[in-house]
Amino acid sequence: MPQEIINICQLSYTLGKKTILNKLNGTVFSGAFLVVLGENGAGKTTLLDLMMGFRRPSNGTLTVLGEEPLQDHWWARQRITYLSEKVDIPGDWSVQEFITFHQHFYPQYSKEIEDNLLKVFRIDSQQRVGNLSAGQIRRAQIVAGLAIRPELIVIDEISAVLDIVGRRKLMQILWELCQSRETTVVFATNILEDIVRYATHVLLLRGGQALAFDQMDDFLDGHAPEDFSQLIVERLEPGDA
Repeated sequence: MPQEIINICQLSYTLGKKTILNKLNGTVFSGAFLVVLGENGAGKTTLLDLMMGFRRPSNGTLTVLGEEPLQDHWWARQRITYLSEKVDIPGDWSVQEFITFHQHFYPQYSKEIEDNLLKVFRIDSQQRVGNLSAGQIRRAQIVAGLAIRPELIVIDEISAVLDIVGRRKLMQILWELCQSRETTVVFATNILEDIVRYATHVLLLRGGQALAFDQMDDFLDGHAPEDFSQLIVERLEPGDA
């Protein structure tokens, strides 16, 4: 039986006089692969920041793993992986030094998974982070993040800096974890390539409001998966589609 992982009720966030998110509602259950889509400034990153407790909701409620993110319960934090370009890794560390530092905070960390993912993503753990490309740094972050065996993975658009092979490998691994019902994924992105093959649910934002918060089949509504990108455009710009 799927478990409730995220519950969103009338969630709003304002910054000064600007409304960033406006009365969002929805529930995300275990095993879901939720893709969060929308134009720049739609509120995708803000929503993920609220999920991680980086910001305080202006109105409404949000619970993640049964807790309010702002309460910062360490037992809940140990069950969440956050992957983002905003995460900086010291350039003078080796990949292995970064991974070793990271694993100290997660008692469930798996060295076996780490070793396997280093091979999958072709990462030399002795390389200095400062000598790596942006995509290689994110590959290292992915290895460390997935090796903690998270119940929830929150991703704020890191796929843009991954190459074709790295992006495909990440998506396949995330999909397999969701299929096992042991992991839930919330993935904010602007890259639609292959998303329809992996995502189970779609949250489409425009101007801080949800145009859709549906299962993928309901969003497609009888259309072929190949029509997914066009359906997104039609929802975002109905007059121009």
